[in-house]
Amino acid sequence: MFKNYYLLVVAFLSLHMTGCNQAETEQLAVQSETKQEVKSDVSVAIEQAIVNKDFRLLHSKGRRIVVPGLEQLDISLVQSQCGLKPMIKSGDVMKTTEQRQQQKAAYAFAKQFNQAVYQQCLASLKQ
Repeated sequence: MFKNYYLLVVAFLSLHMTGCNQAETEQLAVQSETKQEVKSDVSVAIEQAIVNKDFRLLHSKGRRIVVPGLEQLDISLVQSQCGLKPMIKSGDVMKTTEQRQQQKAAYAFAKQFNQAVYQQCLASLKQ
């Protein structure tokens, strides 16, 4: 009887581990696809900003303004140099896991965008 119980436990754990690995693999594939999409969208947005000479930086809406990628800089200085524009559907209240994931993706997009556009903004100020 103990052998049967032991075999049952081993079989269950092996099936459970296989399912976890498959779920993790699928999640990693989705994350890598999302990162590739974000990169292409970011480069398009950066190109449009340069063409339009619109060097305003993205910031989050909420109780505290955050400029992703440039948190270490003084917001009032950044705003006076380049200007700010709010990120769509950003805020500091999230109720679901999906909202958290969307917020992380939006933050990653804004961080890449802001770092590139801020350099362009500073270059245009020197001219």
